[in-house]
Amino acid sequence: MTTSTLSPATAPVKTSTVAKGFALYVGISEEEARAAGTSLAEIAASLKQTISNLVPEKAHATYAAIALAPAATAGSNLEITRLALKEPRAVNGTIPPQAIEKTAAKGLVVDLTRRRLFVDGKNASLTCKEFELFAFLIENTGETISRQQIADISERCGETTPNARTIDVHVRRLRVKISGYEDVIRTVRGLGYRFDEHPDVLIEKL
Repeated sequence: MTTSTLSPATAPVKTSTVAKGFALYVGISEEEARAAGTSLAEIAASLKQTISNLVPEKAHATYAAIALAPAATAGSNLEITRLALKEPRAVNGTIPPQAIEKTAAKGLVVDLTRRRLFVDGKNASLTCKEFELFAFLIENTGETISRQQIADISERCGETTPNARTIDVHVRRLRVKISGYEDVIRTVRGLGYRFDEHPDVLIEKL
């Protein structure tokens, strides 16, 4: 009988692993959150605050991502969320990943933290002026904002206050970049502009 042994160079090496964090997938739609008197952003903020309370020094060691999918996608919200965020154990589930990946979610997604705006899943590549204009209207949802008020926030982009009438030019350019959803920025004749809550606009605040 011949007995073989593995030399140290060929012996299997055990790799030790340790937990570095965790992901919590939440299957709650924005509509369901609103029905409960809250929003996804508020739920995420509450969870973030819980982490802050439990481990204060890790208050900022969190990341929230919204799962977007076509409204007609079949399956539970939790399953769709796991697939959209590419959770490893979900890829062999009953919902084809292509159903989410091939069709971009319709609407506008405004990421206030990272200062980006997506139109039907594509980055609109807004300039600083355009993004801050839209963000300012969102900050004042439901209120009519004058051209002068908008002009007064130019310092956010490190620029001097422009002539209030040039605001119309920036609004026109912004509307071109959100083509198909221009009506979310309403013109109030003789007064200025306003933004009202709209089903085609998702605002990410974290």
